[in-house]
Amino acid sequence: MRRRRRVLYVPQETAERKAGTVRHERLLSPSVAGRTNKEIRRAVLCCILAGLLLCALFGPVCGAGEGFLRSEPSLYATLQGTNEFSPGSDIRLDFVVENQGVDNDVLLGLEYTPFSINPTTALGTIAGLDAAGAPVSVHSEPYLIGDIPAGVSRSFTVYAHVDENASAGMYTLIVSTNYHYAAAQHMLPSGQWEYTYEEKTVSLDVPVRIKGEVKPEILSLRAENLNPGQIGSIIVSLKNVGYAKGTASAAELSGISGVFRLVDSGVYIGDLAPGAVTDVTFSAYVNDAVGAGTYPEEVVILYTDEYGEPQQSVSERIGIPVGEGASFAIVSGPIKIVPGETKAVRVTFRNTGDAPAYDARARIVPGKPLTAPVDTAILGDMAPNETKTADFTITLASGSLEVPYGLNAEIKYRDARDTLILSDQIVLQVDGTAGNPIRDALVNPVSLAVIAGIVLLAVYYLYAGRRKNR
Repeated sequence: MRRRRRVLYVPQETAERKAGTVRHERLLSPSVAGRTNKEIRRAVLCCILAGLLLCALFGPVCGAGEGFLRSEPSLYATLQGTNEFSPGSDIRLDFVVENQGVDNDVLLGLEYTPFSINPTTALGTIAGLDAAGAPVSVHSEPYLIGDIPAGVSRSFTVYAHVDENASAGMYTLIVSTNYHYAAAQHMLPSGQWEYTYEEKTVSLDVPVRIKGEVKPEILSLRAENLNPGQIGSIIVSLKNVGYAKGTASAAELSGISGVFRLVDSGVYIGDLAPGAVTDVTFSAYVNDAVGAGTYPEEVVILYTDEYGEPQQSVSERIGIPVGEGASFAIVSGPIKIVPGETKAVRVTFRNTGDAPAYDARARIVPGKPLTAPVDTAILGDMAPNETKTADFTITLASGSLEVPYGLNAEIKYRDARDTLILSDQIVLQVDGTAGNPIRDALVNPVSLAVIAGIVLLAVYYLYAGRRKNR
């Protein structure tokens, strides 16, 4: 029978515990002790590798010589205020460029020397705007906005114009930035830092939205009865060539020429969808002091947009023709009349204007020494360049001078809108002339009385002489 040997470690362990020198490996089995040693070696190896990695990363900061800085600027651009604009508008764009760069070394708890330049600072930054295909014309040149340290922003303003025919939608404007930054550093033997700078150009996207709006385009224009001093109609056919629907829209005439005064302030249209065509009729009074010609005016559309906000479209300029209207002249010659004579005369009138006259009536307005027992005549409708004849009766008082006299004539008529109009007065020339003495004597009562007296005396003396001879 084989006897096992026992080794009693308790007293020794007890002694060592009392002495504070217990060696625990005595208490571990060989397999456990082997695993522990492997873990220790693995941990030591990881620490060595980590140390090498840290030295590789931070060697340029900790030691002399040349190294590269891993941090650099990171710029972002935003637009202050609204980013929605209307076609045809001049706009002001206020941009903010912010440097959101992060210094990696600072995050890791490292510090630069007091004389070092932070690599996240954008040095000498120049900013400008590029339309980049958007329907926008940029009027401002790029300019210097200065250094931008990390966490700091700089602002700049750009003036631009949105194309009148711009389509509605989202567009991207490009804020182009150019700057330098410290890309590498080198410590000189004197202990000073020497830097290597790199130039960088960064394009920053800024979204904008071109709003759809109502934009009128005049397809045709027709004028009716637009004559000085009269109320006429302006019929405009317009199309919405914009990209928005106008709700509860109305058309207005600007009145910039001072020639037209609208009878109504505007003409209601209603809903005006993109591409819709509608006819609008304006009633306007034409200044009576103007002559025939074409006068500029502007048509605008007032409407409510998709957000329920009142809007006014861009104006569309048009030329509105003003005619001469009906105008009259006397084309018959002067009238000759003897003082004391009452005479039936025929006067021919012509419509020399460019508009018809309806239900025309002529009237003469005599002044002393002329009178007119029959002073009115009906002419009827007179088209442009048409002539009509009127019959009157006039008298030149006896004893009047044998000189030319002026007899005023006027025509009352109705226009195309059935408005009663009185023409300007026309002068009819009447010439007082000497008559035939024999005829004048025969028609003159005094002369007739004298002649009768002479005849009676002659008869008396003739009768008396014959009687004496007997």
